[in-house]
Amino acid sequence: MMSRRAFLGGAGVVMLAGCGTASSRAVSPGRYRWSRLAAAGPFRKSYNFPVHVAPGGRFMLLQSEGCWSSRDAVTWERQPLPPSGSNMAYMQTIFHNGATWVLGRHRGDYLDFAIDPAIQRTSDWERWEALGQASGFPQVIFAAAASFAGWMWMIGGHRGGQAVAEVWRSRDGLEWEAMPSPPWSPRTGAKAVVFGGRMLVIGGGALDGPASNDVWSTDDGKTWRRDCAQIAPERPVGFVPQVFDDRLWLVGANRSGSFQSAMLVSQDAKSWQPVSAPWSARGGVATWVNGDRMYLTGGKHSHVERGQTVFVYSNDVWAMSRR
Repeated sequence: MMSRRAFLGGAGVVMLAGCGTASSRAVSPGRYRWSRLAAAGPFRKSYNFPVHVAPGGRFMLLQSEGCWSSRDAVTWERQPLPPSGSNMAYMQTIFHNGATWVLGRHRGDYLDFAIDPAIQRTSDWERWEALGQASGFPQVIFAAAASFAGWMWMIGGHRGGQAVAEVWRSRDGLEWEAMPSPPWSPRTGAKAVVFGGRMLVIGGGALDGPASNDVWSTDDGKTWRRDCAQIAPERPVGFVPQVFDDRLWLVGANRSGSFQSAMLVSQDAKSWQPVSAPWSARGGVATWVNGDRMYLTGGKHSHVERGQTVFVYSNDVWAMSRR
């Protein structure tokens, strides 16, 4: 089920048959280890926010209130960068060409909204550069976004009360080009990641409807192939994809309520293996890679107490490395 809480957390096609959680190249449980770097960061407990690795190796954590930086994920300093004015739950903030880009602003809610196509960028994380109003900017919320092959991409999303199957790209954030219609189903809240020289679109679905459970990839945004028809029987949602140690990790893949593993990992985006982790159950995490470590902070999960749903937010900081 793709709950809205998860967010407020002429194309060619090649079909590849068969995928699942069994693999002859399985990850050994003892191959990696997690270390808790901080029980609580100085930033707000939250979810669905990014951490970008700036040139020079600084970690830039961006929340709606502002920005924090660190070189070791242990000690964090507040940056002078003011809030962008964009709601990260609805719109995309991505890292592209050595800078953080904020793609548009949202007004309203998920049913009745307007998009302001204002494009902002920062490369010093002290001030925002207002680039202008974008032309042809996709009027969607909950889209996937990625930087790939010199372009910024927006994929899928929600418009007019339903999910869409659309792909757009831009080199400068100001001129957007619609790509041929993709062969995959309309989807809201999908995840996009670059892996193995291709751009992947993972999962997504309809708000308050069934979740997609597949993986599609492209090398040009025009021709797509289905790499995996079913990631896992439990149809995990709420995960964040990350590439580490030549593998693709879906971090925080237990937010559907029925899926209990902390992560799913694959070497080819076709066969997936569940992997546990010592941090608490959560989805909508922030994850980033620098050197020989994959980091994690933030996230959200819920449980029921006395008939009431209780939401729990996190700001502890963890790192995973090979043994």
